Parts: sequence; C-alpha cells; structure tokens
Amino acid sequence: MVSEKTIHELIDKEAKHYVTITLPTHEKGEESKQDPIRFKNLLSEAENSLKKRNSNGVNIEEILKPAKELLDKPMFWSHLKKGLAVYMTEDSFDFYHLPYEVNEQVFVNDHFMITPLLPMTSMDGTFTILAASRKNLRLLRCTRNTVHDITPPDTVTSVNDYLEVDPQKQLQFHTGAKGQSAVYHGHNASEEDKMVVVEAFYREIEKEITNVMNELEDPLILTGLTENIGLYQKVNHYNRLVEDTVSHNPDELSDKELRDKGWNVVKSHFLSEMYRSLEKFSEYGDDRVSNNLGEIIESTVMGKSQTIFISQGETKWGKYDKENHTVHYSNQPNGEDVELLNWLSITGYKTGSKVYVLPKEEMPIHSTVAAEFRF
Repeated sequence: MVSEKTIHELIDKEAKHYVTITLPTHEKGEESKQDPIRFKNLLSEAENSLKKRNSNGVNIEEILKPAKELLDKPMFWSHLKKGLAVYMTEDSFDFYHLPYEVNEQVFVNDHFMITPLLPMTSMDGTFTILAASRKNLRLLRCTRNTVHDITPPDTVTSVNDYLEVDPQKQLQFHTGAKGQSAVYHGHNASEEDKMVVVEAFYREIEKEITNVMNELEDPLILTGLTENIGLYQKVNHYNRLVEDTVSHNPDELSDKELRDKGWNVVKSHFLSEMYRSLEKFSEYGDDRVSNNLGEIIESTVMGKSQTIFISQGETKWGKYDKENHTVHYSNQPNGEDVELLNWLSITGYKTGSKVYVLPKEEMPIHSTVAAEFRF
C-alpha cells in the first residue's frame, strides 16, 4: 500500500547513496519472461552508476544484494502488475508493485525518485469494490482505468450456493422454522426471515473478504441494494470500509460499470481536496496559479506553493541554483543534474505542499506542471 506516509518515509531516509529502479512489468505472456532479464540489466546499470559516485568506500554489493536476490525468486516474478519500483540504500530495501506502467530507468543520486509512486496517492491509486449481491457476489480491485476480479476462488458467491454447501447447518429463527434453506425458500418465508439468512451468508463470507482486504489495505466500497449494504455493514470488521456507498443492484452492472461507479465515490471522498484545488485554476488570476516550472520551483522553495500538479510520466532535467534562485535546464543530464519534477515533488512535501501526479489530459491547462500558491 502506497500512502503519503510511504512517501514521507522514503524522503526522510538518511543515507549516502540512494538507488531507484523502475520497470514496466507484465502479469502474464511471453513479455513477462523478459522482466527479470531487464531487471538484471538495470541492476548492472545501477552498479556502474554507484561505482562512479562511490568515493568513500560504500559496499555496493551490499546495497544491491536484496534486489539481486529477487532474480532467484520465480514466485516474485509471477505475481507482478504493470509496474515495479525498487528503492535501495546501504541500510534499506523497499519495492512496490504498481497497477500502472512506469518508465524503465535507474536513478542514483542523493535522494530517491518518488514520482513513480505519486499516482498511487492521486488519480491511479487502487480501491476495491464489493458487489454485495445475493446471487453473484464479486470482489473487484480497481484503478480509474482498470478492474480485476479478485474474488477468492473458494468463496461461496450466492445465497443458494451457501445453503447447498452445508445444508446441515441449523439456525433457530424467530419464526420457529429450522434450517436455512427452509426459511429462505419456504412458501411462508417472510422478508424478515430471508434477511436473517442473508445476514448469515454475509457473516460467513465476510471473514474471507476481510482477510483479503487486510492484505491489500485498499479502501473498500460497497455496491448493492440498500438492505444488502446494511447487512454487510453490520457484520463487517474491515477498518477501511468507505462510508459512502453505491446503491444499485450490482447484478445489473458489468465489472467496468461497477468500477466507474466506485471511482465516483473515491473521487469525491478521498480526492475532494485535489478537485477543489483544480477548480481554483479557473477562479484565480495569474498571481495565484502558475504553469511555469521555474516560478513554481522558486515559490516551492520559499514555502509559497500550496498545491502542485505534475503530469504523469514526464521528466525535466536540470538543477536549481539556490544562491541566485534560478533553474538551469539540461537536454542531456550530467552527474550534477536532477530530475526537476521529482526534486520539486520532494521539496513540496518538505515545505507542506500537497503534490499530485495526474494524466496529461487531467492537468490544469494541459501543462507539464502547475501550482496553486498560498499567497
């Protein structure tokens, strides 16, 4: 799970050498077999970069050792998503599976490359939808543009199947009837009786759902008829269940339609602050917003930037002259240059700015970078 806490922890690490490797990966197919080979090549590139920078006896082999060990773990490479980000120092090793593609790159400097992770805290973070149906329960993991059915394979997904799996289960209901199936299907079964059976069904599958969600740590959004949502909320033990729900019969919706409805909940619930900032670009004059990278960097260093937006996947190389408060750009980066959008992101976090990485088409005035200033 990538959160703002994750970003701050990476920024705050103290080390002499920081190595970032990002790699687009594949979940299956022939291309997936090339992922470890490409990663091995990137490790060689990182080793060469460290040798050029290593002037004080840092053990390069120790820095890269945990990453090299991944090459001997076939299960690791068989559970990839669309992207991989690896972060290494002398004393730490972290990696993150990403649900979107990233550029293939090695970055060795006095700080990490954090921008590949920032979409997880902005537009492309993952969320999970539980379609609380009595006939076809589904657990869907989504980003804004993707959806995957992650319903545990052995989970009973309908009330009927639940009754058939263990017909010997006996529950004493207030009607005096015995046996779940009799109560649920009986001619004289009231809606209240049926709801008791549905609650028992949800209580049974909630354990499996919560086990999955505790591993993912995604926000969980419920979709279903009002009475079904209420029953699942009653038995739920997952602590990131979103209060806002989608009141609609999920049996009438495709996985993609459920994803879109869930996205609207996430957008309004978790990204409301970001959208308020975006709206201000049409309200303010030029003095409160900017899409000039040099001006934004200078303002951010001074603590003036309130919200920073960066276009996903883009890079700008150069360095910031602190004495003269100017930005020098480079077409061919050398050893002294940094990736300026990444450096801006780190500086923004350190000075209290909110930083978002968005798809190009979602950027204010379709620019590479934009900022809203505090004053």
